[in-house]
Amino acid sequence: MRGKWKVAAACGISVVLVAAMAPAAAAAGGKGSTLEVLLDQGLSSPKGLAVTQDRDLAIGQGAFGAPGPALVYDLRGKGAGSIYPVTDPTMPLNLIDVAVSPKDGTGWGIQAGENGGTLIHQLADGTIVDVLDIPAYQATDPDPVDMDQPPFPEESNAYGLTVDRKGNALVADAANNDLLRVTPDGKAVTVARFDVEMVATDMLPPDLPFPLPDPLPAAIPAEAVPTTVTIGQDGYIYVGELKGVPFRPGSSNIWRIKADAKDATCSVTAPVNCTLYASGFTAIQDIAFGSGSKLYVYELAKEGVFAFEGGLETGNVPPAVLLAVDKGKNGKRTELVKGQLSQPGGVVVVNNVVYVTDNIFFGGRLSKIN
Repeated sequence: MRGKWKVAAACGISVVLVAAMAPAAAAAGGKGSTLEVLLDQGLSSPKGLAVTQDRDLAIGQGAFGAPGPALVYDLRGKGAGSIYPVTDPTMPLNLIDVAVSPKDGTGWGIQAGENGGTLIHQLADGTIVDVLDIPAYQATDPDPVDMDQPPFPEESNAYGLTVDRKGNALVADAANNDLLRVTPDGKAVTVARFDVEMVATDMLPPDLPFPLPDPLPAAIPAEAVPTTVTIGQDGYIYVGELKGVPFRPGSSNIWRIKADAKDATCSVTAPVNCTLYASGFTAIQDIAFGSGSKLYVYELAKEGVFAFEGGLETGNVPPAVLLAVDKGKNGKRTELVKGQLSQPGGVVVVNNVVYVTDNIFFGGRLSKIN
């Protein structure tokens, strides 16, 4: 297998041609934006989505479903519309997220496991190596703001991944409320920790499956739950958060962190080497920058976590939300393809075109937004 996640006939891997292109959906919001489904069969929970050095799409499978190989979807030339495995199909993976190094084009992933995630790296010769046992690292770096009952400060749920310009992996750990930087030889440091924030409880539904203070105060400290990380055009690190209990819609933040930061604190009250970039989002799953510093924010559902989980139980899953956000704390926000996405995976931008994966709990889709 090629380690640079490139589409090339010489690589000797089998080619799976996409049988048909689904017709573009009618415009439904976002100044005439339309959804064009590129692939809606043969995928298994494709949460991870990244851009290769050749400006194609890297797709990780098996986040919440059956394992499968990492794939590249060809956007260019005679092979456009074809999809290729870039890891061994006989050794499928459960990839929570994927990333491609801008330095050397090699692929990275977070491989799910019984005890948490392992950071893996596919080398230039195609060999896949384990770089870091993430829960083992977090056992030495417990979460100082853990709000679990009972407390579990060493808990880990590595959920978001990117690679910086120096070729180091950046891992957003949703359970440990921190961001890690990991070198290719496995040396890890904590880039930033994410503080709790007081969040109003007025929208909590009754009969919750977890304990809360009684009587319930008007606001409680909520964990950040960082779910996604990307590098901006300015070289800074940007992290999006889900925001924990009480899971209030509109309580999620996006943070901006210096590229070389270590032990930064992302806090609305006492930040250190970390800036609140934008707020007012709901259960962020992924973020990506486009041209002109426009930021695309992919949210779980407009009504948030409780509505989403209820929809999974009934089969009536609420739509995901994809926002195009103009630069600045108060930048204009436009929803794209309203009502046409569900169970969000990843979002990336290639040549000013937005690509997303969704439907990740029921197979999976890859689509472009025109």
